[in-house]
Amino acid sequence: MKKPRLLILTANRANRTLLEDCLTHDHEVVTAAGDDILDISFDLAILDAPTLADLKKHVEERRKSEHPGFLPFLVFLPRAHAKSASRFLGKIIDDVILTPIEPTELKARVNNLLRLRTLSLELKDRLEELHKISVTDDVSGFHNTRFLHLFLDELLAQPKAIVSLVFTDMDKFKAVVDTHGHLLGAQVLREAAETFNRHLGPEDRIVRYGGDEYVIVLPGQGKAEALEKIETLRKGLESDTFLRKEKINLQITASIGLATYPDDAKDKRELLAAADQCLFRSKAAGKNRVTVYKADGQ
Repeated sequence: MKKPRLLILTANRANRTLLEDCLTHDHEVVTAAGDDILDISFDLAILDAPTLADLKKHVEERRKSEHPGFLPFLVFLPRAHAKSASRFLGKIIDDVILTPIEPTELKARVNNLLRLRTLSLELKDRLEELHKISVTDDVSGFHNTRFLHLFLDELLAQPKAIVSLVFTDMDKFKAVVDTHGHLLGAQVLREAAETFNRHLGPEDRIVRYGGDEYVIVLPGQGKAEALEKIETLRKGLESDTFLRKEKINLQITASIGLATYPDDAKDKRELLAAADQCLFRSKAAGKNRVTVYKADGQ
């Protein structure tokens, strides 16, 4: 089992030696230069008062970077300065031990802080998992509409944002469901999303919008770049074969609409509406094609 990692930062060699002697058996003890506190990995930092004063801003920054996880800091002070610790407790440091250090008390305080650290990391993992579930579509395994709105709000809030948005709708998908049933229909939707994903970059996102519609978000990509990518995606879908494991070998196509912010819309609502409008034009024009938004509707 991996030992907890303790970072000791103290200018006093005698205190450092005492801490190492008390804690090395049950923990991995490391020392570092002051600035390293921002980058080095550890589960608990132990500092003396002068070091804390020198590194106060670094400690605050490191604690903030770990949020919502809990990264504990323990400071040891001369007994005569015990009252001064109260203004830092809970803000910069999490516990205080007074000198001369008593080994049994030191170990107890260290173990208590490490226990809180472990619990906080477990909670952080659970929160991240819950967030992932909340923005994931059950059918496709990609994102859902909740994610779409959060992501677009974040992208469009950036200065000089450029975002291309793509609506896709499977052609004649009702016939697929009528012929093969809902379960295999859902499998086709998953496989289609995986086909889309193979033609996308690491910053692009796929969202199941509902039914057999997908939205693809292309951050930082203007209309020409987006159109080239989406035409490749459309052709990839057209040439792929679905339900191969079931030996059905189905062919499907999609109708697609493309709009770009800020060229075609001034906000999220208009961008969604513009791309959706283009999708309907693709359907009306014979399906299996990409329609790019034009302000005059042509």
